Amino acid sequence: MRKISLLISMMLIAFTAVFAQVKEGKLIFERKTNMRRMITDPEMRARIPEFRTEKFELIFNEQASMFKTIPDDEAPDPFANSGGGGGERGGMRMMFRMPETTIYTDLNTQVQLEARSLFEKDYLIMDTLKPLKWKLSEETKTIAKYVCKKATTSIVPQQLTMRIGGGGGNRGGEGNRGGDGNRGGGSINIGGVNINRGGNPDSAAAKPKEIEITVWYTESIPVSVGPDTYAGLPGAILEVDSDNGNNVITAQEFTSKYSAKELKQPTKGEKMNRAKFMDSMQELMKGMQRGGGMQFRTGGNFN
Repeated sequence: MRKISLLISMMLIAFTAVFAQVKEGKLIFERKTNMRRMITDPEMRARIPEFRTEKFELIFNEQASMFKTIPDDEAPDPFANSGGGGGERGGMRMMFRMPETTIYTDLNTQVQLEARSLFEKDYLIMDTLKPLKWKLSEETKTIAKYVCKKATTSIVPQQLTMRIGGGGGNRGGEGNRGGDGNRGGGSINIGGVNINRGGNPDSAAAKPKEIEITVWYTESIPVSVGPDTYAGLPGAILEVDSDNGNNVITAQEFTSKYSAKELKQPTKGEKMNRAKFMDSMQELMKGMQRGGGMQFRTGGNFN
């Protein structure tokens, strides 16, 4: 009888130890962004692939998490052939190269530090992790070998706006298709930056719509972490679906091994809060709009 009791005790200890180890580790994610859904110009839609794929890693323990890009120098630029003359349209060249993302979260204080490089300048954005109103569901599915539960919420994403063109100084003038002084008169939304190609100036200031967020989290990893800025659930988030498939990031694998030196606060860049960063970016875009004939690089998520 004692042997049976001892065996049961050892099994319980082993079982508990296994689950204790899942409170830290590394998750590898893949993000697929539907490029065509964000573009209304039929010609440009036909020239680019439907999806852009990126890889990220989420390193975490019970005190902190770090979400960052896994660089892929060989990843093709989906806009490389989006216009005549190597992307030139109406005197403007657009190169949409996604910048590297680094988001550090202190899980105890709920403070986030985001290191971002844009327009050849480094920024260090400090923000408080804002709680979302999650609606929990008992619906389940398996992701990266973990059983996950569903949760949903809605957000209004922050956006930067920029109207390109308009008036007689653009290609084709009023005689071109769309009747707005620009070819096509469409709009592009890349990484939270809404670029309106001509049309009514009021369209550049259109109020962003509320979008639905669906996530899948696992209680088998009982740490409130997730990709990008998503968290606040009783387990690690393994998938985020933004705006009904427009942007989906899914965990591919989990490993308990990671280097402690990888989980350190970023320090490089000009420090500012989120509101100041958005104001700075908006002013920069206004300057670029007035300048015309520019090379425009952007990307990432401004939420």
